Amino acid sequence: MGVKTAVNPQVTQLLKTISEKMIELKHPPLDVLTPEQSREFYQAARSYFISIPVDGVTVEHTSIVSAKGHDLPARIYTPPGEGPFPVLVYFHGGGWVFGDLDSADNVCRYFSSKADIVVVSVSYRLAPEHKYPSAFHDAIESVKWAFSHVNKLNGDARRIAVGGESSGGNLAAAAVIFLKGDEHFQLSHQFLITPVLDYNFDTLSYQANYKFNLTNEKMRWFWGHYLNDSSEGSDVFVSPLKVTCAESLPETLLVTAEYDPLREEGFAYGERLKKAGVNVELLHYDDLVHSFINMVGTVDGAKQALDEMTIKLRELLHN
Repeated sequence: MGVKTAVNPQVTQLLKTISEKMIELKHPPLDVLTPEQSREFYQAARSYFISIPVDGVTVEHTSIVSAKGHDLPARIYTPPGEGPFPVLVYFHGGGWVFGDLDSADNVCRYFSSKADIVVVSVSYRLAPEHKYPSAFHDAIESVKWAFSHVNKLNGDARRIAVGGESSGGNLAAAAVIFLKGDEHFQLSHQFLITPVLDYNFDTLSYQANYKFNLTNEKMRWFWGHYLNDSSEGSDVFVSPLKVTCAESLPETLLVTAEYDPLREEGFAYGERLKKAGVNVELLHYDDLVHSFINMVGTVDGAKQALDEMTIKLRELLHN
């Protein structure tokens, strides 16, 4: 067995800087914070995540009106060129509790520009004000909206994908399972970046008890705010890894990080899909941590990973 790669030193330094700033701001442990307080500290921490300049992408602000009448703010990112383009419906991370269109803005610009695709970034309803299944329903509504507006988006209805990071990846995977077999909404791909896939704290990566950005304690806190009751954890739309019939799910690009409590459920989901005959591309980064895509302006390895992910996304959607 080989020697395990250490955490990228630039990641360690960035997290140390953020930790020192949180101490200066008298940031208490997350498990004693209210959601409102956590969002304030999240905004403060985000100031240390440097963006990458992305030119040439047109950004349009819009709203998706749900069947129940509430508006979902969205941003449409369109690359230069004539199209029609592949379309990616994208959901931000943040443990279902925080995160917004701004927190996903840089990576959405990057995916649109470098993968030559239209990205529809959606701000779903957050917990605990809106517990499960609110965000899940918003994800389904967003995908359906993309299909019904594909011509206006200058998109190709044969190449509509769904994706997201962390909790956003959870919503994307859940929406894919829900829409499976619906001839009106046939997704071509799913793009899951360090996704939450199972309500289970007993995997090897949870047992490792990593303290890099996302921790076991934080995941329990997120789940506690998202779910009405722990019994909902067995629902396949909460834990996509529990899917019993994965045949005919769309081609999958799955991204995992070594020092992430969610690593093992990502591996397991990839294997579950492969056994069902689904084509899965797994990109694993053995020196990175959860949320590394937000570190691309500071951590060289994270930028290299983003480039590799984007190249693969382009290959899949333009094939």
